[in-house]
Amino acid sequence: METKWKVTLIALVAVVVILIAVSNNQTTGNATFTSGANYGAINPGFSVYTQCIYLDLNDGWDVTKKECVKFYDRTSGQYTEYCDACSGQNSVSETHCEDGYRKTRLVNCPSDMHCVDGACVGK
Repeated sequence: METKWKVTLIALVAVVVILIAVSNNQTTGNATFTSGANYGAINPGFSVYTQCIYLDLNDGWDVTKKECVKFYDRTSGQYTEYCDACSGQNSVSETHCEDGYRKTRLVNCPSDMHCVDGACVGK
């Protein structure tokens, strides 16, 4: 009888671990990159932006789509929303949830595109 309870307990722990992993996966984005775009480094200091979640579908690092995220800012102690934004005519400040953190990087649009409202679009 004691072995049966141990097996049941191990199975229960395994299910809990799987459920936690699946729920955490929602805050970890995929690595979709835009062909022809020039990606800069991820901005340092991202570790203060935790609990990152997508407000819509996860677009990865796709600069042809504007994406918004919500995250907890440890420096202000508040939840904040941030959307991809143009940084000049040909660059996007692209945001992405990765490992639960909000990460951003400057991305130059592909040569046949320019930035409009947080996304690279055709000229």
